[in-house]
Amino acid sequence: MEYEIKELKLQDLDTLINKYIIYYNDEGGRWTYTLAKIRLEQNFLTPSFYGVGLYDKSELLGFAIGCFKQYDDLLIYYLEEILVFKEYQNKGLGTKLLQELESLVKKQGAEKINLSTTNEKKHQKFYSRLGFEKSDFLVPMLKKI
Repeated sequence: MEYEIKELKLQDLDTLINKYIIYYNDEGGRWTYTLAKIRLEQNFLTPSFYGVGLYDKSELLGFAIGCFKQYDDLLIYYLEEILVFKEYQNKGLGTKLLQELESLVKKQGAEKINLSTTNEKKHQKFYSRLGFEKSDFLVPMLKKI
């Protein structure tokens, strides 16, 4: 397969929504079109949004989305979501997608990529293998209300 990374645009949103619903509902989720649209639009409509899709010809295999945030002395890319669709997993595509994203955001001035992941070992192992480590820069905190 010939893979291509393309910058995502608003016109790609509908395709992402439909694939997102299929992926997460197969995992036991309860995503509706409306909920998935809200979730993904929250990212796409952020002024500093940047996302890429991984394609084989015109077929979307996965995507990574997030946004840039400027601090006084550094630009950070916040990776909000990365997803490789089930039928394309375990083929190195998540690694390829994340490595390409890293290169692209670095070219745009980002010095760090920040992300939050679940507490599952397989997810932490994936990111650790690619050089991510627990942050000492920002510490996530949560308050249930």
